[in-house]
Amino acid sequence: MKNIINQLFEIEKKAADQGLDIFERNFTRVYHELEEMGYRIVNPIGARYDANDTALEANVTHAGASKITKVLKPVIYRMDNGNFSLEQRGVVIVE
Repeated sequence: MKNIINQLFEIEKKAADQGLDIFERNFTRVYHELEEMGYRIVNPIGARYDANDTALEANVTHAGASKITKVLKPVIYRMDNGNFSLEQRGVVIVE
């Protein structure tokens, strides 16, 4: 399922880069279905980077960089016995 979520995330990014917002409703519905299946997908774009956040693998471009400017892979959590567990660390660029 992780590979499917990553592919969906990539398609959504490419559509947004091309200004194709006509798919926004479809992406929202698919993400809702994934949540119903017990997955939580987090896109940390624009968030302040915290080096103590174990859910992220970051490439920091320079000392003092603090904002997540690009997300290569989203953070994926999966519901397991009533609790969310980390399924995939997010891969980000911090500038």
